[in-house]
Amino acid sequence: MSEIERLMPVSYRRLLELQQLVETYGKGDTTVMSQIIGLQEQLSGDCERLDILVRKEPAHRRHNSKYRYDQLMHESRALNTALQKYRNQHSVHEREKTEREELLGKQFTANDNSDTILALDAALSFNDKVGHSNRGLDRLLDTGAEALKQLRDQRSTLRMIKNRMSGIANTLGLSTTVMKLVERRSAHDQYLFYIGCFVTLTIMFLLLYFVL
Repeated sequence: MSEIERLMPVSYRRLLELQQLVETYGKGDTTVMSQIIGLQEQLSGDCERLDILVRKEPAHRRHNSKYRYDQLMHESRALNTALQKYRNQHSVHEREKTEREELLGKQFTANDNSDTILALDAALSFNDKVGHSNRGLDRLLDTGAEALKQLRDQRSTLRMIKNRMSGIANTLGLSTTVMKLVERRSAHDQYLFYIGCFVTLTIMFLLLYFVL
């Protein structure tokens, strides 16, 4: 029996044993880490030796030996990746456990309580100011909406008056000058409507910007 035929089964047995130990470690048993490290070192030595032996194999057996060696290396790397994942999880768990124990064991002094109370008072005061600002903005929005509604109603009323006056003018034969004055007043009211909208929106934007 050649050395590669003897060493390959041994390496696979070590790989299987390593897999079982990694699974045990993943379940929380950290006492097997020393065994895992020892098997990793042995398996790494086997792989280095097998790499050399595969290169020396006769051509008619080299393909099969290379395939078995590649499978061994692939599974070995997969186990190392899984082990590293479990180690990271254990590290995070231990850190969280330590931080939790430190927090539970911390003795709070009077100064700590005072600082906490001051921070809570500041937060409550800020919350009250925000609530007051929101109520003020709501009232302002309601006022602006009512003003816009009134302007729209006035514009509708002016249009109705203009139409009626046009009918009366046609009936009574009023002069063109009177009609132009009415149209000019209507345009003037329309400009006032747009200016009012712009001013209201500007005030609302400034209040939102400086309050919040």
